[in-house]
Amino acid sequence: MSTTTQTAIRGAALGGWPRGWRAAAGLTSAAAGAVILVGAFLPWVEAFAGLVQVSGVRGSNGRILATAGALIACAGLYQLARPAEPARWFTGMAGFAAACFSGYLLIQLARSMRVLGGDSMVIARPGPGLWVAATGSLAAFATLFFPPSSQATLRRDARRVMAWVADGESSGLRRGLQVALGVVWLLDAALQYQPFMFTKTFPVMMLAPSGMGEPAFVSGPVLTAERLISGHVVPWNAMFATIQLVLAAGLLCRATARAALAGTIAWSLSVWWLGEGLGGIFRTTANPLTGAPGAALLYAFLAILIWPRTGSPSVAEEASVAEGSLLGRGARVAWFALWATIAGLMLAAPASSSSLTAGDGTRAAVVTIGFAAAFALAAVGLLVPVTARPALVLAVSAAVALWVAGEDFGGIFSGSGTDPNTGPLLMLIALAFWPYPRSATAFIFSSVARTPSRSARSPEPPPGPRPAHAVQPLRLERLGAELPDPGDIADQIPDQFGRGRDADPSCCSH
Repeated sequence: MSTTTQTAIRGAALGGWPRGWRAAAGLTSAAAGAVILVGAFLPWVEAFAGLVQVSGVRGSNGRILATAGALIACAGLYQLARPAEPARWFTGMAGFAAACFSGYLLIQLARSMRVLGGDSMVIARPGPGLWVAATGSLAAFATLFFPPSSQATLRRDARRVMAWVADGESSGLRRGLQVALGVVWLLDAALQYQPFMFTKTFPVMMLAPSGMGEPAFVSGPVLTAERLISGHVVPWNAMFATIQLVLAAGLLCRATARAALAGTIAWSLSVWWLGEGLGGIFRTTANPLTGAPGAALLYAFLAILIWPRTGSPSVAEEASVAEGSLLGRGARVAWFALWATIAGLMLAAPASSSSLTAGDGTRAAVVTIGFAAAFALAAVGLLVPVTARPALVLAVSAAVALWVAGEDFGGIFSGSGTDPNTGPLLMLIALAFWPYPRSATAFIFSSVARTPSRSARSPEPPPGPRPAHAVQPLRLERLGAELPDPGDIADQIPDQFGRGRDADPSCCSH
């Protein structure tokens, strides 16, 4: 027996080193468990500028997370030794439980810091341990969504992943809107790289006010994020700006357009909650003239509308870019909800909440009623096909007036602006709903549907002279009927004396 054969038999007996998704799941689980363990031993609370550090394992909560990390690491090593699906499920569910527990502890820690942080004798601040443990818990939970461990190779899945992240089919207005959104992200990244954003003024003056006057589930995470960023402003802001730059590059490149749209949705919703306080919609001072219901929400909405369409095209799906998206016919309902909400916020906002209406009186009433009426007409007009185009024109005009007069171009020239605000996003959303030429679209697709294939066409008659006295049909393709040849009918008409007439002109009548 050769050495190669003995090695193969020995490898088969021991199970061999796993490959594919089994190895990926096992290694990720083991690493995630180790990260949770490290997070449990790191300080969760620091006092007196870090001189006093309290690690997580000093309390029962830290010991629970440490135990969970050890079990997850062992389950990962077991997956590397043997292909066991129960260990895979245990890792995922344990990671989910640890992530939920870590999130609860982070909320409790934020509340404790709110009380102790104001004491000059303590000056407590949160440590990195609990955040590290929460990150490891999420990584363990993510292994539950890996492909089956029985898969032998990653090559096929890599091809599928590369095919999914790309968008090689979008064209025309859909692709133009994707590029426009990428340009907006590029502008956001440039604004985020401004020197003002690398100072503590950014979290204190821009993030903290967005959580004031909000419910606890909004203000708590916002204030926690503000305190966390205030401790290390430079690396956090550099990361924020880089993420926006990556999203811009991904949208401008077809090979990563779909992935960039997915990242836009996730990142925008996170910013909408932690950075904008849900756009201030729960405050009585929320005003569309100052950016309500939040520009980040519109980023996510636009990304959904211009998502690459899947499946074969049809006339109904191609009514507009928005109706060809994931929402389908529900896109019009989302449009109505968005503009109706903006109109309602405009009417409910106090006059003092915007510089355009701060003077109150007749001018404030005219501005408020004018904008609210334009928003309401834009919301309702798109639901009626006859008024769809006028409603979109009105929406674009109102968005331009809102951006110029109310939002002052989003403050992009002030040196402290973070984005162009809602005006440009509302314009792009209106363009996504602009209807395609229905007559041309219907003609193209109906012509394709009516054209028979080559195999379905009737066979052509063989070349050569046509036999005499044979009635050949005259095919009228457009009428869909078959009529006999008039010449053949004339050859068979009897003469006036009731005698037959020969069809051959060389013979005499008799």
